[in-house]
Amino acid sequence: WGFGGLVMADGLAVDRLARITGDKVSAGALALNAGVDLSLWDEGFTHLEEAVEKGLVEESVLDAAVARVLRLKFRLGLFEHPYGGGESPSYEQGRALSTALARASVTLLHNSGGALPIPATVSRIAVLGPQSATAAHQSGDYTAPQRTGSSVLDGLRKLAPPGTDLRYARGCALTGGDLSGIPEAVAAAAASDVAVLVLGGSSARSPETDFAANGAALTAVSEMTCGEGVDLAGLRLGRAQYVLLDAVVATGTPTVVVLVQGRPHLVPETPAALLTAWYPGPWGGDAIAEVLLGHAAPVGRLPVSMPRSAAQLPVHYNHKDTEYGGYVDESAEPLHSFGHGLSYTSFAYGPPRTDGHTVTVDVTNTGARRGRTVVQVYLRRLITSTWPRTLELFAFEGVDLDPGECRSVTLPLDRDRLAGTRTVEIRVAESARAALTAVPAVLDLPEVRA
Repeated sequence: WGFGGLVMADGLAVDRLARITGDKVSAGALALNAGVDLSLWDEGFTHLEEAVEKGLVEESVLDAAVARVLRLKFRLGLFEHPYGGGESPSYEQGRALSTALARASVTLLHNSGGALPIPATVSRIAVLGPQSATAAHQSGDYTAPQRTGSSVLDGLRKLAPPGTDLRYARGCALTGGDLSGIPEAVAAAAASDVAVLVLGGSSARSPETDFAANGAALTAVSEMTCGEGVDLAGLRLGRAQYVLLDAVVATGTPTVVVLVQGRPHLVPETPAALLTAWYPGPWGGDAIAEVLLGHAAPVGRLPVSMPRSAAQLPVHYNHKDTEYGGYVDESAEPLHSFGHGLSYTSFAYGPPRTDGHTVTVDVTNTGARRGRTVVQVYLRRLITSTWPRTLELFAFEGVDLDPGECRSVTLPLDRDRLAGTRTVEIRVAESARAALTAVPAVLDLPEVRA
């Protein structure tokens, strides 16, 4: 294949071969002879000298592996600059970048009756839920504890109009069945104009948590529900979170749910609005508050499809195009499809036009606010040399439009990626699900061959 790099084994992968070979000396030899050049903290490769002396490895094989490692180090300049180079961003620059990334990832999944953004006239906001007043769960797995950051409560305190009464109650923990804090949260919601309920999961590794050598959690002292070695059998949040959600919605106060999570979770569409912020990082609370209050528009789009149940397989948008893929007891359509994400305004797309090298579509902001839409170009191969996918995302571009503004957006069609295809449908829409019903442009490519 002409591969010029090196092969590295993950932690403990080499040492586990001792179950086959009988000891770690022969385990290291087996891995090296199979083409592994580098391992992490495994003991097996520390015995390679002994393996050579025992005749388990030819010295020339060891020399070749060492050469591949050294060659890569030279290419990376690690002998001249072993500690890297460049300047780290300042605290202010890092915070600004972190907040901007978080702002771009907040995704509005549904918004009944225009519950969001929260009107400036609202004077009482209940801030509830196990994720609402902590930034500890806003970062991904293996992230060191952060000394600074902002929770959703912090962000709302900073950005809400002066005089806004913010009423905080945790309500419950991420995991477990303790419901003792729910009455306080219900009282806060009932006495407010809007309830912001921040739920989700966590990949925060507590110093008190014990882990196996491969990173799997042995004792879940923390509230981890996502991460390496931390798996869930289903898509549900912790039991108490659903009890809290139902109780807050039952007060009749318009409820906005924000999910801080590392994987999709099932949340009923009973709240007035639902956003996912994924893991927004240490300053995610500021970004979420900006979106809630309308200081920033939600511009995130789903990078995955969100299933209706753990049994819904496949749930990715680009599965093989088959005649039947349904269920007897529920819809086979995802709850929210790949590419989905709402705005605080609305957009209209015209039919796509193509010259064979580009695709152009007219996009109009039909709402009353400035906003961003992500123009997504999907392909459906009709006549092709391999079994086609239902849809393929081919290109996309974000476009900011003022109210009433119309713009022609042109995106390239990479002809090399169409090799082996004779006829293709081009569909332009705001999500994969919308693309299935969008009016297509049909392109014949008889000259393209695999």
